[in-house]
Amino acid sequence: MPMADEINPQILGEWLAGMSLPERARNLNTISYHLTVCTREFEAATKPFKDATLVIKMLIGLSELQHQLSQQIGHYLDGEEIKVYPIDVFAQILFQKANQYQILPFLMGTLNRMKARM
Repeated sequence: MPMADEINPQILGEWLAGMSLPERARNLNTISYHLTVCTREFEAATKPFKDATLVIKMLIGLSELQHQLSQQIGHYLDGEEIKVYPIDVFAQILFQKANQYQILPFLMGTLNRMKARM
């Protein structure tokens, strides 16, 4: 994957498109894992949050990303590539949800960790 400031839905989609279904499932699972680790930042906070409503919104957003990832992983593990979101649409959904719930830095950080592993 390219540098962090270049990561966008198109690049994510192209990266995933170059993989077999099991590889996609494995990499989406790793993304899911890293997003789960991100939620620990809320627990580790040393000061109270100024806006509890925003924290709740962000946690709901992380849950929504987990839902999207789990759904796509399940289809890939079943060998399904037709009845599932096309890769480019799926990548766009992840970025849209991350923007909607104000958690794009979490998604970008996760993708950067994936890039560093390659």
